[in-house]
Amino acid sequence: METECTAEKASPLCGFVALLLTLGTTSLMNGSLFPQFDAIFMFARDISVTFSAATLLGLGLAAYRAPRLLRERAIVAVAVACLVGGGALLSLGLGFSAPALLVAGASLAAIGRSVATVSTALYLVRLEMHTTAVIIAAAYTVQLAASPASSLLPPWVGTALFLIFPLAAIALTARGARLYFDMAHDRPSPSDIAVTRPASFLAPFSALFVCLFLFQVAFGFALRFGEVAGTPRMSFLSAIPLALVALYVTCSRRRFPADGLVQLSALTVMAGFLLATQPLLAADSGAADVALLNAGNGLFIMAAQMALITIAARNPLGAITTVAWGNGVSALGSLTGAAAGMLANSAAASMPALRVATPAVLLLVFAAYVTIGLKRFTFAGAIDGIDPVLVGATAAGKGADAEAEAVPGTGTGPVPLPMPGPAPPRRPSPPAARPSQASSPSPRARPRCSPCSPGAATAPTSRRRSSCPATP
Repeated sequence: METECTAEKASPLCGFVALLLTLGTTSLMNGSLFPQFDAIFMFARDISVTFSAATLLGLGLAAYRAPRLLRERAIVAVAVACLVGGGALLSLGLGFSAPALLVAGASLAAIGRSVATVSTALYLVRLEMHTTAVIIAAAYTVQLAASPASSLLPPWVGTALFLIFPLAAIALTARGARLYFDMAHDRPSPSDIAVTRPASFLAPFSALFVCLFLFQVAFGFALRFGEVAGTPRMSFLSAIPLALVALYVTCSRRRFPADGLVQLSALTVMAGFLLATQPLLAADSGAADVALLNAGNGLFIMAAQMALITIAARNPLGAITTVAWGNGVSALGSLTGAAAGMLANSAAASMPALRVATPAVLLLVFAAYVTIGLKRFTFAGAIDGIDPVLVGATAAGKGADAEAEAVPGTGTGPVPLPMPGPAPPRRPSPPAARPSQASSPSPRARPRCSPCSPGAATAPTSRRRSSCPATP
């Protein structure tokens, strides 16, 4: 039975629920699942995040180099199998305290979770941009507000929800995301198109992806720095700035304030690092430093996800590469930040001075990048710098841009995609000259122009006045 979520037309409600499920999976992983790993094999969490990053980066690279290898149905089947099989191994590993089963189950589940992330992002690309902005702002606000509750769930409940949420997200969005897999599969690879149209694709190490990496380093550091029994310190106060942004985006029809959010995020992250260098404040149970770091990361990732989805809408052929590579870089950043947080925790146990030095160094590096590296970079410039790609449609659906137009395709109907405006009407060719006129040797002879001639119907008014004699 076809529902609103599985129909060809993308549903905002289904997009919101799917995004909330994928974000909830991340909160459950950090607050409920990973703390259970420490008693069995602490590095299982890092291995699983590495598998997630490798899956996302590999999917993005395959979509860029060889999109014909990507079959949406096969990818979804593999993701579901990984979540079901990985969940079984994960449960056995936790139940019998078996490190090998734990690592295998967590890694397989990470692969399935990565596919759910990409599928949800591609589904959001099909929505109208203001609707997508409201969905992203609201979902990230709810996630940050509810994250502290994830550590209060019974372990078996947290594990079960961690496996159920991505399966539900895939069920809601797989059919809507299929359009972009089919579109990329039937056309030349983005790497070939980029040779003649480099401005239509983001470079793998563009400033946008570097931003994603560095801000996620801050998020990973906040997760592990000062953690208690493997559980990250969290505060619902982190959601207050995001709630204000969500309210603004909902009430305003203006363009999403991505650059403003990045600037506010940078200030918040630097304030969090500054508080982390103060031992008395860092030891406070209120976790003000972590609250600021999480709020700053939430503001940035909200802007970054909106930028990735907008860029994917402008270039549908590069949509899979954009969202997969962007999320893969984010996973690498959080992994790096978590390693730095663990080093800071170990240093605090042996040499308290290093506990202050680590966030101080990260603060210096982050501030240097924001003031120097981002001096000439803007999210609006990165989005507007992408030249839209004209793509024919292969299935029916609704476009994701206000300037989208239906383009006839070879499938069941048109799919609106971002493209330039309609081409101007072609001028009809002038009538063939008579033999007597064609043989005239006069160089000053020119075609006759009368108000009723075919050329006058399409020629500008000023041109007709300057070239045609007055009509009696």
